[in-house]
Amino acid sequence: MKSSEMTIQFNGFHPSTFTQDYLGEMMDELYTESPHGASLQAVFSRQNHLFKARVKINSSGGHFFAVASGRHLKDVTHRITHQIRKQLGKWKKQHHRHQTIRHLEELPESLAESFKMPEQSFA
Repeated sequence: MKSSEMTIQFNGFHPSTFTQDYLGEMMDELYTESPHGASLQAVFSRQNHLFKARVKINSSGGHFFAVASGRHLKDVTHRITHQIRKQLGKWKKQHHRHQTIRHLEELPESLAESFKMPEQSFA
């Protein structure tokens, strides 16, 4: 993955290497689940005792955005990844359904004929 395809910023705090690695892995998982050619931007900020996360994924297949906040960074991260995964799941269902219909429209005529129901006569 190129760094221009995924960026993670930290504002208001300096996470440990362990935390950076954890957040990087979580964002990398979201990026991997995203549509082909997507870019992911994540911002984690801390103000007083409140963490806030914002994740934005842009692609030609769709745009996905989520925000979560709370007192514990791990909980915030789980909420934000859950929100994005829910959006990606809806997109994948719709995309798969559209791909399946398009695929059926492109079937060769001989194969398409095999899907037709035989005509019945009621004489």
